[in-house]
Amino acid sequence: MTGAFFGVLFIGLNLILYFMFGALFMPSGKREPSLTRTVFTGFFFYYLLFTAVCIPVTLRWRPLHVLTRLWLGAVILVILIAAVRLVIIRNRLITCIKKAFMRSGRDMALMLLVAVMVMVFMAIVLFNYQFTLDASFYVGNVTTSITTDTLNIYDPFTGNWLDHFEMRYFFATFPMNDAVFCDLLGIHPLIWCKITMSGTALVLSAMVLYMISVRLFDNDMKKTAIFMFFSLLADFYMITIYTTAAFITTRTYEGKALLGNVVLPGIIYIYMLLLDDVDDMANWMLLLLLALGSPVLSSSANMLVPAMIGVTILPLCIIRKNIKVIPRSLICMMPGVALTLMYVAYVKGMFVFYTYPR
Repeated sequence: MTGAFFGVLFIGLNLILYFMFGALFMPSGKREPSLTRTVFTGFFFYYLLFTAVCIPVTLRWRPLHVLTRLWLGAVILVILIAAVRLVIIRNRLITCIKKAFMRSGRDMALMLLVAVMVMVFMAIVLFNYQFTLDASFYVGNVTTSITTDTLNIYDPFTGNWLDHFEMRYFFATFPMNDAVFCDLLGIHPLIWCKITMSGTALVLSAMVLYMISVRLFDNDMKKTAIFMFFSLLADFYMITIYTTAAFITTRTYEGKALLGNVVLPGIIYIYMLLLDDVDDMANWMLLLLLALGSPVLSSSANMLVPAMIGVTILPLCIIRKNIKVIPRSLICMMPGVALTLMYVAYVKGMFVFYTYPR
C-alpha cells in the first residue's frame, strides 16, 4: 500500500518535470503563456533530451547507473535554467495563473465535475487488473535493466544476453527512462510502470482532450465538460484492438498509450492552432518538437506521426491558401521517415549495433 501511495505521488513529480522542461519554451512576448501547453511542450522536450543522453551511453555499453547520474545532472541543469526563466517572466506567469483561477471561479462546478470525471476514470483504470503480453516486455525490460545494471542488453522475455541491439526498440527509450527513475528513487518497476506512468498517461490524455475542447468551444466550460464526459465514457465502450481506448484503459503503461492518446490528438490540437494562424512559427516548432520526441515513446510513431501530419497538409494548404504549409509539414515528417528508413536498412542487414566491442 505504501508503494502504491508513492506511485500515485510520483505522478505529480512527472508533471512538475514536464512543466519545468516546457518553461524553457514559454513565450516572453505578447503571447499569453498557457500552463497546459507548457506541460504538453515539456513532455516532448523531456523525452527528446533524454534520448539524446541515453543513446550515446547505450552505444558505449555503459551501465544503467551511469545514465542515471548523467540524467539527474541534466534534469537539475534544466530545472535551474527554467527557474531563472520563470523568475524573468514571473509577472506574465502570475497573470496567467490569476486568469486561470478567475475562469475556474466562474465555472467552478463544471471544473470540479471535469476533475471528478478524470479522477474516477483514473481510479477505475489504475486499480483494474492489467495483463497483456507486452507487459512482460515493458515491465520486464525495466526490471531486467535494473537487475543487471545494463541498457537493453538482456532479453526481458527470457533473460538471455543479446549480441546486438534490436532497432525496433533502440530509439524508443521510454522504458529506459522508467528504469532510470526506478534506480534513482528505489521504487519497484511494477509500481512505477503500472501506477506512476499509467497515471501520468491518463492525466496527459485528459489534458490534451481539455486543450482541444477549450479551443473547439472557445472556452465554453459547459460544452467542455460535456465533451470530456462523453470522450472518457467512449473509452469504456470502444475497447477493441482497433481503437486507442484499449491502450488507455488496459495497456496504459505502454508507450503506445501515449502515442494514441497524447501524440496523435496533440497533432489535432496543433492543427487547430495552425488553422487560426498558419504563419505562427511557434506552432510549427511545437509540431516539430512533437515529431522529434514521439519516436521515443514507441517506434510505431515513426510511421503514424508522418502519416498524421501528411493527412493535414492538403486541407491546411487549401483552407489557408498558403503554399508554405507543404515544406514546413515535410520538415516535421522527416524525423519519422528517417527512423523508418533506418529500421528498413537494419532489417535488410545493412548495419547492426552490437552489445559488445568488436
